[in-house]
Amino acid sequence: MRRMLCGWVSLGLAACASSDGLVGADGAVPLASFVAVPFVCAHRGGAAYAPENTMLAFENAARLGVDDFEADMLATADEVLVLIHDDTLDRTTDCSGRVADKTYAEIRECDAAYWFSPGQPTTSPNEDLPHPLRGHGVRVPTATELFDFAAQFKGAYAPTVTIEIKIGLDSLDGLTAAGLRAAQLLVAQIQASGIPERIIVQSFNPLAIDAFKSLDPTIKTLYLTPSGALPNLSYAALRGHEYVAPQFASPDLNAGFVEIAHALGKQVVPWTADREADIRGLIDIGVDGIITNFPACLLRIQNRLHTTRLTPSGAGEAPACP
Repeated sequence: MRRMLCGWVSLGLAACASSDGLVGADGAVPLASFVAVPFVCAHRGGAAYAPENTMLAFENAARLGVDDFEADMLATADEVLVLIHDDTLDRTTDCSGRVADKTYAEIRECDAAYWFSPGQPTTSPNEDLPHPLRGHGVRVPTATELFDFAAQFKGAYAPTVTIEIKIGLDSLDGLTAAGLRAAQLLVAQIQASGIPERIIVQSFNPLAIDAFKSLDPTIKTLYLTPSGALPNLSYAALRGHEYVAPQFASPDLNAGFVEIAHALGKQVVPWTADREADIRGLIDIGVDGIITNFPACLLRIQNRLHTTRLTPSGAGEAPACP
């Protein structure tokens, strides 16, 4: 009952005085996490609905009731871990240059919603499209901000965080010194987050997640792959990575692959399926989770979508499915 009352009185995405978590901006309390299979992973926070890899996107994803916040991580020149996908600032902000060459203070001056347009699967600069959140103060956040936000949810709704480490690798010696330092910083932040059991580290590079696993074997890891090839699954099993994430349309991702993965104790979480037909196809082969830019599409299929507004206030409108 307390959870319901908090939902009625909330006017913004603010903490509720209950251990059941936070309340959505439209007065709705997110439903319990992981009550349906596959679980809903909001790619970059649900990039079709809000500026990717921003706190506005993750807050919106929580309002929708997704199960997992997916994000990308890079280190700044002054060793702050920030959430951004590209090595450079150009595609998503009004700034330019490499993230690694900028201080955190410099990056905080950038408008992280500058190129966002509702309904784009991920941000692609286009002056012909509307950009409703330009100049609204949306910034590039830190990994700690996302962890702190997720940690506020303590009740039935308790979303996880999947964060991709984009760190330097040396073809001969494995991690570069900067890459190893970034991994060490991320391990420390996860350990201090209060929810280490709810954070998953992912990478396309097996050396990167292997190195991360060696730093703290208790933190769950996910191996991103371009296909569902069995050697990739075998590698994940050998190295102790809990999740495998093949590209959703790879021809070797099928029910047989999922069955073998489950026999090995691994969960299958394909990336990045947006169209309803593709999502339903993945459901049919028994995957455990789906990474998607349009998380409301899967939530609607599962009868878990409890709000009609899919974007943050002032962000324009986007369809549930493309």
